[in-house]
Amino acid sequence: MEMRQPLISLRPGTNAPEIYQGENSDVGPQHVLRTLPPRTFFSVRLDSQYLYTDNVLLTQHPTIPGTEFVNTIQAAFAPSAYKIGPGRFSPSAGYLSQWFNYEMGNHDLGVIDFNVQTAFASAKYQFPRNWTAFGEFDYNRFLSQANYQEFYREFVPSAGVQRLLQVSDSSLLAFTLQGDYHSSWTINPPNNSQDRADGIFSVSFAYQITPKIVVQPYYRFQYTYYHRSDPVHNNNYLNSFGISASYYFTPNLSLRIFANDDINETDDPMLQKYHAYNFGADLSWVIRF
Repeated sequence: MEMRQPLISLRPGTNAPEIYQGENSDVGPQHVLRTLPPRTFFSVRLDSQYLYTDNVLLTQHPTIPGTEFVNTIQAAFAPSAYKIGPGRFSPSAGYLSQWFNYEMGNHDLGVIDFNVQTAFASAKYQFPRNWTAFGEFDYNRFLSQANYQEFYREFVPSAGVQRLLQVSDSSLLAFTLQGDYHSSWTINPPNNSQDRADGIFSVSFAYQITPKIVVQPYYRFQYTYYHRSDPVHNNNYLNSFGISASYYFTPNLSLRIFANDDINETDDPMLQKYHAYNFGADLSWVIRF
């Protein structure tokens, strides 16, 4: 423990501590070129998000403003990446629970409060030249907080690729292309009416203003095809624009403020188009061990 304590604050390019007294006089000062983090196997994440939206029910009109309080607990078996072939492989499996509450801020919308329970397994492979392929399988259950009755569940396999571009020493550009399929059940028949496929493209730019502050604007497009909608199949087009600023108190604890604008279009006359503007903050704590 005494020898490990000085390593916590080491950064590449700094002087290494002496292993024994007088080492520097024997061999000269030693410098740290690269630090290797200790291997970990598990991760735990706690997250609390509070936001305001001008369209809490996602309707065309009339729109109802409201606040939303979302709390998340996640635990996963997520070992550090293994070197396989030319790249690195990272598996993960775990459980996530979320609480969505709408009665905050003097808005009487508590009747729609619900919980989401998710079991997931995922993996990603980091190729050379900053390419990453990833896949995930989720099982989601939605339950009403009023009586804890399940009203929706789904199986969601997904896969995608991501490309990172280092713009400068303090900025990074990310392009992501992803596809998924929702095999669903709803409490209201027809029970599989929410079965759908998504195609998602997103681009984000992360800029590190200071070692503890990161600003990130982004754009996200999502195409959704409901192939079981009646009487005609339904195509949805969702455009999202947003920006966030994160402050890292420590590498594990961060506070993020954000704002985003969602515009949804649909070709189904039975469904409503909607526009929603949101802003809020969340506090996130992640630990690996």
